[in-house]
Amino acid sequence: MSKRVLLKLFIEEKNINKAINIMTLAGISGFFLHNYRGMSSDKFKTLKKEDLEDINKVYEIINKESDKAVIIGTVVKEEKSKKIEELLKEKMSNDKWTLIKIPILKVKVHKV
Repeated sequence: MSKRVLLKLFIEEKNINKAINIMTLAGISGFFLHNYRGMSSDKFKTLKKEDLEDINKVYEIINKESDKAVIIGTVVKEEKSKKIEELLKEKMSNDKWTLIKIPILKVKVHKV
């Protein structure tokens, strides 16, 4: 049995169509999306210590200073994950993205 991986592709919100098209070209059968707000550690380091002591201020700063982003997740065979990575490098070479591959040890589906 071939190994499967959970792919998590982190992209800027503006590139969601491009990324889903790439994954579809590679032959994925489904995916899930999570919207989130991201902030680089370099940007976070510039915050003042007193701002970080007030949780409401932290949320305000994150909402104001962070970038809108999306995580696209899918489970694929290892070979397909390599194809997706190659297509991302080729078709999104000028875009910011992060790909994480997590090995799947077991999948159990419970149907009622």
